[in-house]
Amino acid sequence: MEKVLNQAEQLAEAILESEEYIKMRIAETAAMRNEEAAGLIAAYAQHRSAVEALLTSEDIDRSALDEASENLEATEKAIDENQLIKAMREANTAFGDMMKQVNRIIKYVVTGEMEQAQEGCSGSCSSCAGCGH
Repeated sequence: MEKVLNQAEQLAEAILESEEYIKMRIAETAAMRNEEAAGLIAAYAQHRSAVEALLTSEDIDRSALDEASENLEATEKAIDENQLIKAMREANTAFGDMMKQVNRIIKYVVTGEMEQAQEGCSGSCSSCAGCGH
């Protein structure tokens, strides 16, 4: 078991040293240190909570819900247009993709089962039109 734990520690260290992880942390730090980006993220959480609270109330106030929904949508639009948040999302996606690949490899080596990379992928590359598998 000690060998497995040592290997797991080495994998964790390799992940921390990966370009994807480093880029993700840099992008997160940049977004959180930026007043506008951090404010948008906080505003989104606040607006989302307001919509959720209105939806769970027994007597839904439609005008209040409409206003809260509009505020949430406006914040979402501003978030989508913010370059620091966009970079953070892209870096998080790249890191998540890397971690999915790591988990697929571990699953394959341990179980012999190949997880499908994309929906509709049969695992056979001979008839593939280019799924990226």
